[in-house]
Amino acid sequence: MLKKFLERTLEWTSSLCFAGLIAVVLLQVFARLFLARSPHWTEEASRFLMLYMVAFASGLAARDRAYVNVDFLLNMFKGRLRAFVDLCIDLLSIVLMVTIARYGWDNAMVGRIQTSASLSIPMHLVFMAVVLHAVSVAFYTAIHIIDDLAALFGQRRSS
Repeated sequence: MLKKFLERTLEWTSSLCFAGLIAVVLLQVFARLFLARSPHWTEEASRFLMLYMVAFASGLAARDRAYVNVDFLLNMFKGRLRAFVDLCIDLLSIVLMVTIARYGWDNAMVGRIQTSASLSIPMHLVFMAVVLHAVSVAFYTAIHIIDDLAALFGQRRSS
């Protein structure tokens, strides 16, 4: 239930950020071509939308194991050995994501006293995209760890 809700939320929010990014960039292009002045905030808005789009979509990429890897080497392993290698990779990924989340949080808290130049958005909200990325990837990686352990001990993998 939680997994499905999180998936739908990440799908919708990444899609909304993508649609917003397209709208903002089209507005900027239109304004530069046809208007006397173009809005000054569009560049900053497009950066923030891109950042959050990637943050929302990164968990979905982790869910599908869609991150770049050296699969020709991984495909040489079969059965329990492959499950062990996957488990090691996933454990290292969790350590990395927890580290990123921890320091991302610290960085976001520093940003509480700053606002963005054009949109006057508190920068800690922008910096929280890093934490969102790390937490969503860690969530799906934890699910993969459960699958890896099941495969390692002879049970069928769910993914």
